[in-house]
Amino acid sequence: MTFFRYAGIIVCLAFTIPVHAQRTVSPLDTGKAMLSNVSFAGNAVMRKVLVDSLNKQFSRFPKPGLPGNLLTGPLPLHNLKGLNDTLKQQFFAYVQSISGSLKTRQLEEGYKLLKDTSRMNKFIDDKLRGFYALMKDEPALNSLKLPGKPANKLSQAGAEASYGDTTGNSSGWWNNIQLQDQVTVGSIPINLQYANVSGYSRFDSKLENENLVKFNFDKEAYVKKINAHLQKNYDLKKYFLDDIDFKSHLRTFVDARMKSLQAGKDSLFHHISADQLMHMDSVQLRNLVFDSRLLPDSILENYYGKVMQLKQELGGGAQLLNSQHLVKGNLNKWIEDPASTARLAKDLIPMSGLQRLLMKVKELNVGNIAANASKGTVSDLFMTGAAGSLLNDKNKYLMLALGKTREMTPRDIGLNATMDAPAKSLQFLRLGSGDIGKGHTHISALNANARNSPGRAPDVMALAQNTFVGSFSKQLSLGEYGSIEAEFSKSANRTGGSGPGLEHAAVSKAAIAGFFDDFLVTASAGLSYSGEIAKWRTAHTVYLNYSGLGYNNPGNPYSRRGMFQYGLNLKRTWLKNKASVQFRSDVKNMARSAATGSQWKNYTFSLDGRYRVSRKLTLSSRLHQSQMNTVSDKNSDAVFLNRKVSFSSQMNGKMWKRPYTSFAMLGLQQLNYENAVQPVRSMFINTHLSHNVMIGSRMIAGNLFYNRDMKNAAIYSNLLNVDAGYHYALLKHIQCGSSLTFLDNKDVVRQVGFRQQAATQLMKRFSVNVSVDLRKDLINTPQNYLYGNFRTEMSLHYQLN
Repeated sequence: MTFFRYAGIIVCLAFTIPVHAQRTVSPLDTGKAMLSNVSFAGNAVMRKVLVDSLNKQFSRFPKPGLPGNLLTGPLPLHNLKGLNDTLKQQFFAYVQSISGSLKTRQLEEGYKLLKDTSRMNKFIDDKLRGFYALMKDEPALNSLKLPGKPANKLSQAGAEASYGDTTGNSSGWWNNIQLQDQVTVGSIPINLQYANVSGYSRFDSKLENENLVKFNFDKEAYVKKINAHLQKNYDLKKYFLDDIDFKSHLRTFVDARMKSLQAGKDSLFHHISADQLMHMDSVQLRNLVFDSRLLPDSILENYYGKVMQLKQELGGGAQLLNSQHLVKGNLNKWIEDPASTARLAKDLIPMSGLQRLLMKVKELNVGNIAANASKGTVSDLFMTGAAGSLLNDKNKYLMLALGKTREMTPRDIGLNATMDAPAKSLQFLRLGSGDIGKGHTHISALNANARNSPGRAPDVMALAQNTFVGSFSKQLSLGEYGSIEAEFSKSANRTGGSGPGLEHAAVSKAAIAGFFDDFLVTASAGLSYSGEIAKWRTAHTVYLNYSGLGYNNPGNPYSRRGMFQYGLNLKRTWLKNKASVQFRSDVKNMARSAATGSQWKNYTFSLDGRYRVSRKLTLSSRLHQSQMNTVSDKNSDAVFLNRKVSFSSQMNGKMWKRPYTSFAMLGLQQLNYENAVQPVRSMFINTHLSHNVMIGSRMIAGNLFYNRDMKNAAIYSNLLNVDAGYHYALLKHIQCGSSLTFLDNKDVVRQVGFRQQAATQLMKRFSVNVSVDLRKDLINTPQNYLYGNFRTEMSLHYQLN
């Protein structure tokens, strides 16, 4: 019944909330509106205003070095009437520099053959605005290109070494070397990250050595470079014609034209203003014209026709005035955002095909990388390969990934590695409209093949196995009320023979052919709604997930088979966020058998409360319960129970005129491990205290954690961990910390120790960190080897830039 209640909530929200949803406009959406609305293509009056403004400026190129083969056909006559010849030549030199003569000639041919005036008008108008917005009076056209000189910026290099004698760990010595670099070619920044992790195992003298290398396209740095180049060469406020008073120009133009239409008989005609001409419709204008009875209807009819012709000539004058008002209200904020202004680059900067493509790329990573898309496709997948995504101006999305993976799972050392090999090669494709995390509609396909990975133990040949996963994802935005997201994923598996010649091609064809076999058993689906209602000061999330027992997704190493989950998360605040309450409930059912109805059933819920009494004191409480049952066809038995209630406080203030921060927590916890042989039922008291006091630039810190099992049922139960330290500066340049430690786990371990830390910075860029942790056993137990007596770490870092 609980499941049906959650499902009902989701369905009701899906049908009711969109009716009241209101779309909020983000700064980037405002920028898109500015780019699309502030155009005067087809509006001769608006173009005339800009042409007049250009003519008033002095010549930008006194001795222009114009490129050859300038366009001199009908194109200039069609769009550039009124622009003087010198400026016209300079303008076409600018157009050919930005778009290239080939692109310009293609548009001219399209105009000649198809008479595509709207496209040609938009092209010329956009270029006129760019020409008008040039910062310099004599700009060098070659300087408009993005800098192409290669550059290198080595940002960080570091090395770390550690040693510990805890025999429970697999190694004593571990080393870590890190390097970060950025290479820029053609204004395209590429980041390089390198890490080497090496160490000596206690069980083998062979050096364990792993090298991780990653190259990634730095989109943020690329956008900043383009934005800086734009700001250097253009006045973007002038590009949006922020310095032109169109309303005044329109009034002057309309008044002059109206006087010419009245032909000296202005006293006999009703005066029509620019505002009336732009905002009134044809019926209202007709009534205004025929309001005069001093002239015959034939003359008024002729006059009305000329008035309507003038209105048509004005085009979208009213719309442009509204657009300019939008620009003035948002322009400054929009110009400060590099991601917004960089959208203008394709129209204002000469760019190569690769540079234009990278403007659409969201991510591009090569090497040892982590790929993420969604849980039903690729999620938290670490692989060696390449992955990238792009989103174009039409909101079309594409993601590609190609690589090899190796999951570090227990089956890697078992004999069943031949049946379910953890090493795979995969290819992934995702496409659709909209971006991930926003409103979108995507379809995805993933193909994976098992491969033989060297170094596996035991060294066996994996069976030829192919997995194909197809998915559909949809996210619907509800404006200020949040969003609904749904995803459906389906997998298909085929397994062939083993040996050096694995026929993956034949197996792959069989997997795709059987994609619709065992549909529900090999499918996965998820539905969620998340959002907030500002009026009620609430935030909420409801979700529902299902995966069949035969579902297999190599792109998500954390996906589970035979799982059914649903949950609810609600949060409410009061008193201007001084008080808040959050409730969360999760139910997870996991099948244990394909033949019977045996399941693991997990129930979790929590209730959290917080109240800020003052700026110095905050009180919190938490009630939490987790329970797992094993369910068969006949009965249900409890296996695990964790129930806890806790109260905490956080305080800051002054003690003896010294500032301090303090945290205290007191909790009661019940832990039950049920089994037929020896069930364990414990009742714990948890205590945690932390106190820090500042003494000038120095600090005294103390921490205490105490865990007491009142029933003495658990082994690792009665635990006391205390440390007290003093942090200070030595010789003005060395930051040190000295601490005394004490650990007592009843009948398991008892240790007293000393920990010393030191860090310094040399020559402004070179930093050294050293720490030593010494422990002394006070009792001898069989578990002492788990804790160790000595550990030291040292790290060296050199900041290059």
